[in-house]
Amino acid sequence: MKSIAVLSHSDVAHELGLLQEWADARGHRITRFFREESWNESDIIGADLIIVMGSPNSVATGYTHQSAAQEIALIKQRIARNQAIFGICFGAQAMALALGGEVSRRGEANTGYKPVTMHRPAIDPGAWALWHEDMINPYPLTDLDGVEILATDSGAVIAFRAGNAWGVQFHPEVDGDALARMLAAIGIPEEKWRAEVAAMISDDKAHRERAFALFDLVSSQSAH
Repeated sequence: MKSIAVLSHSDVAHELGLLQEWADARGHRITRFFREESWNESDIIGADLIIVMGSPNSVATGYTHQSAAQEIALIKQRIARNQAIFGICFGAQAMALALGGEVSRRGEANTGYKPVTMHRPAIDPGAWALWHEDMINPYPLTDLDGVEILATDSGAVIAFRAGNAWGVQFHPEVDGDALARMLAAIGIPEEKWRAEVAAMISDDKAHRERAFALFDLVSSQSAH
């Protein structure tokens, strides 16, 4: 059994979905920490694996939310220890900044349930659920020592790793129903996501297998 610390909001992009199912199936223990509550690095840093979830907040240049500094500091400390940490969507963007990369605001959101262009054969190319207005810029991340760009889409970095730190822009934790709830919660009209959610629901079994394989991969880097 491994200890997993999950940092998320308490009421949006908070559902663990397939991540919780995977942890239960593998016998791992998840402890939740919420951005709306006070949390300390010392309470989280000792976990075998840390997962930083998505957020409607931003770390894009000119849009950075005031709370982001604490999360970036946590990620930096974890990377310095070469201990396992997994960033999803906002979590991946914060990780890119912690490594010395850049995040910018897109002119148009990149959305869809679709494959991504894989540059390293670490992660199944998909399909995966993408819905992001901010983007991790390929440069300077590509030029940083020890950073591997694993996947891209629409000009953005979609998956990368640096040692035991992994970041993905897509949402492996959600199924179609959870994706619908997440997008509705942040105010996206149903007509804009109905097709993507339907496609995800129809591909539920294959997506679940891809997500479990990704969680196994990331978890395999954690302490035993």
